[in-house]
Amino acid sequence: MKITKKVKIAIIFIWIAAILSMVIGTAIIGRYFITGTYGRNHSLQLLYSEDDPVNDVYKSLSTLREEVISKVKKDPSYYTTQDNADALDEKSSVLNTHIAVKKDGEYIYSSVDPFSESLKEQLKRNDNSSNINAIDGDSIDTGNNSDIKVQEYLITQPSFYLCNQVSYVLDGSQVDIYMLTYYGNYMAKFRGTIMGYSILMVLMMMLLSGVVAFLVYQQFVNPLVKLKEAAERMGSGNLDEKIDFGDNRVDEVGELCESFEDMRQKLSDFTKAKMRYEEENRQLISNISHDLRTPITTIKGYVEGIMDGVADTPEKQERYLKMIYSKANEMDSLINELSLYTNINNNAIPYEFHRVSVKDYFDDCMEEVYTTLLSKNMTLTYKNYCDDDVKVIVDPDQLKRVINNIITNAIKYTDKEYGQIDINIYDNDAEVKVSISDNGRGIDSESLPHIFDRMYRADSARQSRGGSGLGLAICKKIVEEHGGNIYATSQLGVGTTIVFTLKKYIPKVEEIEGDTSDASGEQQANVKKNTQKKDDQRKGSLQIINSLKKRRDTDE
Repeated sequence: MKITKKVKIAIIFIWIAAILSMVIGTAIIGRYFITGTYGRNHSLQLLYSEDDPVNDVYKSLSTLREEVISKVKKDPSYYTTQDNADALDEKSSVLNTHIAVKKDGEYIYSSVDPFSESLKEQLKRNDNSSNINAIDGDSIDTGNNSDIKVQEYLITQPSFYLCNQVSYVLDGSQVDIYMLTYYGNYMAKFRGTIMGYSILMVLMMMLLSGVVAFLVYQQFVNPLVKLKEAAERMGSGNLDEKIDFGDNRVDEVGELCESFEDMRQKLSDFTKAKMRYEEENRQLISNISHDLRTPITTIKGYVEGIMDGVADTPEKQERYLKMIYSKANEMDSLINELSLYTNINNNAIPYEFHRVSVKDYFDDCMEEVYTTLLSKNMTLTYKNYCDDDVKVIVDPDQLKRVINNIITNAIKYTDKEYGQIDINIYDNDAEVKVSISDNGRGIDSESLPHIFDRMYRADSARQSRGGSGLGLAICKKIVEEHGGNIYATSQLGVGTTIVFTLKKYIPKVEEIEGDTSDASGEQQANVKKNTQKKDDQRKGSLQIINSLKKRRDTDE
């Protein structure tokens, strides 16, 4: 989820929570204020009603007072009992009205809380007031044949009360029923209401702030802290510790952390590659120095021998000069291979790719290879399992360098009296596979994965074999530039097989149709002439090979 969407959801959540808190606060505090002021029979709907709650309260009190008078007319002793007084108090409590009953100056019942002495004094003072409204109607016989008298007045001390007093005489005893409606201190109620509402809002804001702070920390601050710590580790050189930024985050912060992790991984790989490259460069310089020192020492020794007169005969001088020439050629070969590898590694050699026939190209190469092996007392077995029309896309000169380097390596590491080279070519679907095997000393399993590294030699006696150690590294680079791959298998004492693949040329349907329909007689004649020329060259090469073979047999 994107951060913008998360922010929108958080804002909507805050607004909904704020509105809900206002509604809940209004409901709770408003109900407290209304019921505290007008009684339990007035609910929150009073806020949305056009009725006057004061008139409603007065009407209800008047109805209740008439009910009391009616009960007293029927039974003057009705409210002097505990149960009836409780029933009246329960009915009047919904109007914030409580009952007190006094008989002969003593309160026999009271539900007023608190029923202070000050309030009693106020009621006693109003008992003697002349503001008594007699209710017309039948008189009841209470022993003194007295009328029921009603008073309605306000009490302001110690609190604000509206008092409805019903007085009459029962069996010579004065009975007073007080219905005290408490209005209290409106300002105190308002302050309490505002205070309660404020506390509710503060708690609500603290809760919302905590939720928002947690979300902000979890979604933003925590990943940034981890990125900061990771940057500090990277600055101190620790590039191997992975950055843990949460599980499957798909927002902008997650993308930032993922990009940072990719950068760390690339920096780690680059640093390791750089260290490996620097180590290889140090090894390369050391190996080159070692390989150059040996022929230079030899050349110096033979030159000093000539200068000191050690070579005192023409035969010795000729042998010394041939050795100097041979060592100079070794140095030249080493420098050339090093220069070639540098150019190939820096992509400074332009490749010229052509479509060549596998049969024609490898037949020509095998003639040269056979000549080389014949001079080294080695034999060649060559088999081509591809059809005659199979073609590959290669740079002929660079591919020949690959074959020559592999053959040279095989010759160099042959430790048997009669060496054997087997070259097989296979058609492998979209590629051509070339396998070159020898019966040399083989390579141990520990060294085998490294033989294509530059300056690596599987044998510990470096000087015993000579060479730069770059031959197979050059082969690998050239084959990879051709879009193929190269690998080796080997067994100690049995021999080594090096296999590389080449991309096969697959002609399109249009090209095939064009070759069969558009070929003119002159083109066919040229193709035939070129084929004949190649056959003549191949026959001449075979004659040379046969003559060399006869000479070798004669020498033996």
